[in-house]
Amino acid sequence: MRTRSLIAAVSAVGAAALVLTGCSGGSSPAGGDTSESVAMLVPGTAGDGGFFDQAIAGVDAGAEEAGWETQIVEAGYEPTRWQPALDDLANGGSDTIITSTFAMVDLLTQAASKYPDKQFAIFDAVVDAPNVYSITYRYDETGFLAGVLAGLLETADGVERIDGTGVVGVVGGQDIPTINDYITGFEAGVESVAPDVTVLKAYAGSFADPVKGKAIAADMIAQGAEIVFTASGGTDTGVFEAAAEGNVWAIGNAEVQTESPDINGTPVILTASTTSTKESVQDAVLQAADGALPLGETRSFGVADGSIWIVESDLYTQVVPQAIRDRVAALTEDVAAGEYESLLTGE
Repeated sequence: MRTRSLIAAVSAVGAAALVLTGCSGGSSPAGGDTSESVAMLVPGTAGDGGFFDQAIAGVDAGAEEAGWETQIVEAGYEPTRWQPALDDLANGGSDTIITSTFAMVDLLTQAASKYPDKQFAIFDAVVDAPNVYSITYRYDETGFLAGVLAGLLETADGVERIDGTGVVGVVGGQDIPTINDYITGFEAGVESVAPDVTVLKAYAGSFADPVKGKAIAADMIAQGAEIVFTASGGTDTGVFEAAAEGNVWAIGNAEVQTESPDINGTPVILTASTTSTKESVQDAVLQAADGALPLGETRSFGVADGSIWIVESDLYTQVVPQAIRDRVAALTEDVAAGEYESLLTGE
């Protein structure tokens, strides 16, 4: 059984105003042994179709397999509400509490010390505490696969919208380690298959500024970029709009983006090099149920764990030649086999 509390919600991605829709009392799961349950604090809201929704799906899948109950608390995007919500959960019946992102690191560090008898897991961030399991993702592998695809397309003959300018681009949300991993991986991927292709890169300075994203991507396109990879949250939509207007291809970073690849009637989002949180969170719930959550440790998830892949969308299979798709698939298998570093060095 799942219970859900919604503390706060925003009307749209990047909106400045918050719409408060209720207040959580931190209720524990209904019925049964409450120790056989898992709670998740979302520092945001569900419905993104990607990061948080995948994690919620992972909690649900793991709990169903383990026979556990779940409680999902959507704490909204106002940071002042996160600490009370976390305290509510820690004072509740669930012994295992999951949350996410670097924005929660300080709060979870404090909670881990305050509630030593609880066990916590955090994904997409690291907390150094004896009762916290940290999950990270190899975003450089995500960027690498996108770069491989971009490099192969840019040097191919007869691909729609590719004139062989020898230029591709990548737009990041902010200049932070996670996004730098995307960008570094993308550059490495392009270099590994098309060393003569130029990679333009820029940061929007925000994960919620489509106008800035559009301006940056439009400038790259004006410099000859025929493929633009984006890892910039809500800013992605502006990148996609620029790609549509410039008649070039975009590579997204979430599978959900490929479900509606047309922008203003133009097919634009060729595919996505996606990182899924579902598998890692499901794994954490199952380990907790087995009494084997690796507390005090950090585990990194990537291609080998089924957490990162190129989405074989309808547009991808229609536009990308079979030979390139085969090459991307083969290199994906190489990364999964632990050959990532050798692919970077060419050895």
